[in-house]
Amino acid sequence: MKKVLIDHLSILLSYNVIGDIQYRNRYNGFIGELDFKIYMYEERGNIMLDGGMFLPIKKGANSLDNPIYFTVSSDQPTDYLEVFHRFHSLDCKAMYFLRWDDRVDVENWERADVMGVNKNLLIPPITVYLFDPKTIQFEPTTLLEFLNEFTDIPRTLNDNVPEKVKLHFNELLDRFDLKLIQDLYVQRLIFDGMIGFRKQRGLPSDIDAILKKKDDNIILFEVKEKDLSKRPPVGFGMDIERIKSFKKIMAYTGMQVYYIVKQVADQSKREFISWRSINMTSFIGNIGEEAIEGGTGMRSASSSNPTKICPEEFFRKL
Repeated sequence: MKKVLIDHLSILLSYNVIGDIQYRNRYNGFIGELDFKIYMYEERGNIMLDGGMFLPIKKGANSLDNPIYFTVSSDQPTDYLEVFHRFHSLDCKAMYFLRWDDRVDVENWERADVMGVNKNLLIPPITVYLFDPKTIQFEPTTLLEFLNEFTDIPRTLNDNVPEKVKLHFNELLDRFDLKLIQDLYVQRLIFDGMIGFRKQRGLPSDIDAILKKKDDNIILFEVKEKDLSKRPPVGFGMDIERIKSFKKIMAYTGMQVYYIVKQVADQSKREFISWRSINMTSFIGNIGEEAIEGGTGMRSASSSNPTKICPEEFFRKL
């Protein structure tokens, strides 16, 4: 069933990207995030909390402009109360926890054409909770109430990704265990399948992973798979809007943010070199005034993506 989930993940992504460049970028991001979770557990013994998504309901709005915040996870929602409590200070319109039931075998999941493209996708049992900031508790609600936060828009979905590209990334994902694939798939089922291009929304911004420490400190992680920049300052970059978002998150929530780079040799073979890490406060303090044009990410090739670089010397090796 792992291969079926990987195939269904490919369907979700191929109908929710502009083309194969964006498809590749998204998958490279997934692989970096999954490898980081494995590294943190196997090398450091840390069990991470699942990240979440800031998603404004207005078209063109920035990610922290009165967004809906939601987490999709098989964990107990009570493990996330403090995280949600702190994120509430960011003026979120509403906050949801969507818990999928990992006790039900994939073979027994329902199937439905959630995108309206004549593709039936696997759907696990999902229980939805709304965070109440007054009581700092999760209250039961419905998946429909969550989805109705976003306005439907008429949109024809098309698959513009070549089959050989899909096959390549399906093969790359096969090395991860079933639970990691399930986690990734259900998260994308909600974001790309049930919301996707058929809902009006602003610019999304996600938290890749969360670590609650014994001293009650909470660390947020931004994880990217990158090679070194090609011209001075030689280092690793982040787009300016993302930097602004993290500055606001740190200022309003008191949580630390760490930028984790899975350093690869180049953009083609992507051979792993090492894990690099920097506190976002240090990253921001060591970037220059000059911005360069970054990669396309999930944008079109003609879009602008101003990026600032922090020199490699400020990143430590994990």
